[in-house]
Amino acid sequence: MENKRVRFFLEAYINSYSQLFFSDNKIFAFLILLSTFIDPTTGLSGALGIIISILFSYWIGLDRNSIKFGSYSFNGLMVGLALGITYQWNIQFAISLVCASILTVLIYVLLQNISFKYKVPVMSLPFLLSLWIVMLSFRMFNRIELENETSSALQSSWFGMNINFLTSLSEKLNDLFPSFFVVYFKSISAIFFQYNFLAGFLAAIGLLIYSRIAFTLSFIGFSIGYLFYFYMAGTFTPLLYSYIGFNFILTAITLGGYFVIPSKRSYALVIIATLVIAILISTFSVLLYSFQLPLFSLPFNIAIILFMMLLNSRVKINGLSIVINQLFSPEKNLYYFHNRIERYKNETYIHMHPPFFGEWNISQGFNGKFTHKEDWRYAWDFVVTDEMKHTFKLPGTEVTDFFCYNLPVLAPASGTIWNVIDGINDNEIGDVDIYNNWGNTIIIKHTDFLFSKLSHLKKGSITKKIGDYVQRGEFIATCGSSGRSPEPHIHFQLQSTPYVGSKTMLYPISYYMTKNENKNVFHSFEYPEENQIISRVETTQLLTEGFNFIPGVTMKFEYQKNNSQKEISNWEVFTDAANKSYLFCSETKSFAYFINNGTIQYFTDFIGDHSSLLFHFYVAANKILLGYYQDAIVTDTLPLTDFFNGFNRTIQDFVAPFYMYLKTEYHSDFLSIDDTVNPKEIKIHSSAKVKSGDSVLKEINYELFISNHKISEFKIISNKETITATCIA
Repeated sequence: MENKRVRFFLEAYINSYSQLFFSDNKIFAFLILLSTFIDPTTGLSGALGIIISILFSYWIGLDRNSIKFGSYSFNGLMVGLALGITYQWNIQFAISLVCASILTVLIYVLLQNISFKYKVPVMSLPFLLSLWIVMLSFRMFNRIELENETSSALQSSWFGMNINFLTSLSEKLNDLFPSFFVVYFKSISAIFFQYNFLAGFLAAIGLLIYSRIAFTLSFIGFSIGYLFYFYMAGTFTPLLYSYIGFNFILTAITLGGYFVIPSKRSYALVIIATLVIAILISTFSVLLYSFQLPLFSLPFNIAIILFMMLLNSRVKINGLSIVINQLFSPEKNLYYFHNRIERYKNETYIHMHPPFFGEWNISQGFNGKFTHKEDWRYAWDFVVTDEMKHTFKLPGTEVTDFFCYNLPVLAPASGTIWNVIDGINDNEIGDVDIYNNWGNTIIIKHTDFLFSKLSHLKKGSITKKIGDYVQRGEFIATCGSSGRSPEPHIHFQLQSTPYVGSKTMLYPISYYMTKNENKNVFHSFEYPEENQIISRVETTQLLTEGFNFIPGVTMKFEYQKNNSQKEISNWEVFTDAANKSYLFCSETKSFAYFINNGTIQYFTDFIGDHSSLLFHFYVAANKILLGYYQDAIVTDTLPLTDFFNGFNRTIQDFVAPFYMYLKTEYHSDFLSIDDTVNPKEIKIHSSAKVKSGDSVLKEINYELFISNHKISEFKIISNKETITATCIA
């Protein structure tokens, strides 16, 4: 228990540093930590600010996850750093630091509650407000003295530090770079109050390791601000600029890739915001001078709040997409955004399925030869045909001769019966009833502005009445030939209004199968075409049992890597507060989130160790069809950050907001089944690739074995080795 608590506080401490750049990268945090101690007294003040904020937040009972992430303590870090570099160390200063650190927590909670209403971030306003309050109060306390060179050298000697050595090293590094870059690095160091080339250089390395996009944005933001001041003949020197330059850097990182998905437009927004920041810096420098208060990050805070309120007020997106699921990395935000667009580009909230059993032919599709015209063009007519494409058996003169007549009609999705028309006789073959155009009809309301209509039903076959709730796939009527129907068929359309005769709307069929040269083809959120033979996806019991991941289900896998000792991986299914299901690996503390919609089992997110067995299962079973269809291939994509690293990935990171040349591909298909009627074992193959054009840069293959009502085994097949994981419990 004590070890767990120590780890909690250590993680909260280190995360406070990375939060300065809106990051959760531990390497970056460690480099910032080192940089703050180039001036050791300043570094110590910052560290104490963190510790005080964490302890107070923990003691008062604030959210543990937020404490661990550094949300309540990074402002304490900044207050500690700012006070440490400004005032001399003594007992009175230490007491004031405690008060200031606690004040940041109080103000953070206050602003957090206010900002939630307006959907804007708190940023570092708690730091600024706390710092100004404390600095104004110091004017009443004679024992709080400003820092000077003598006291700084004396305090450094307490820690055994030779400050002259660090100063000399920093000056030597200054001479190696043009003045523009010197000011850039000093501006980065100013974010944590060092104003030192060496500190900025270390932090810039950490920034580059953490995010290539953030590094690029920082340089662009600084360059635009620098050039603006230069061409406007602004009053600045390298030292003065290092105090204000970090406003451009933080604004560029935050607006260009943290709150907004990185793109050409977000980079353009950074340029606009930088010009606004320059004006804000000049304005507030004049205003705060009269109070003798430092400007610090005020322009950055105001600019971000103004721009975020602007973006939240839009009625049209225009290519600037706000980050919804914050992953604390511009690259992750971007790659996951692209992945979700690709994965879910046609997906609908309500899933529509073919309204019948078996295989039916589309005799008339969109913009048909006879009907389905103009405002009613998005509709399908379904019939049943034999091998010769005939819709009837001889002689074909009666409705009962037609294969589809009196076959079941099913609810395409769950909903409420909104309208029913019944009592209209079937036509003689070749005749049509123009007066009762739609014939016997059922209209189902699935949600506001989404209704399905099934027409030409058999008289007296409708089993539901208005107000009844029906489940997807439930029997509701049989196929007939009433209304404008020269021969038996089902007319199916989607519409936004509940009336018979409403205009049709373009809406995809969620999942269905077709045949191509006698091979099964799986379709996902597509529009069936005329003359295609389509069918519902029928699930296979063994597959639904194998992927029946309900809360409480546990799995234990035994596997071996590189001839090492056998390892055990324990997984359990949980559901979080948002009702999202996930697999949790207790050994690696990894999470694999998934959805099972009854037709497809697919994973949505992975958090944790990318070398773990659970991660490989997340890739292997990324999207699995729950019905066995030989030759059917399921395709998908994976987030690039999940699956690929290296030199190519680094280059891609730099150019990703403008061009994606790396692509990920996933597919799964069925290898074998022991019995198509009552299977006891099914084998699935899947693969994941990263490609640049036609070149495959990385590929891993997998095999999944489903037997005994579970996933009994799966294999990881790479160029290096094959790992077999066996389910032992």
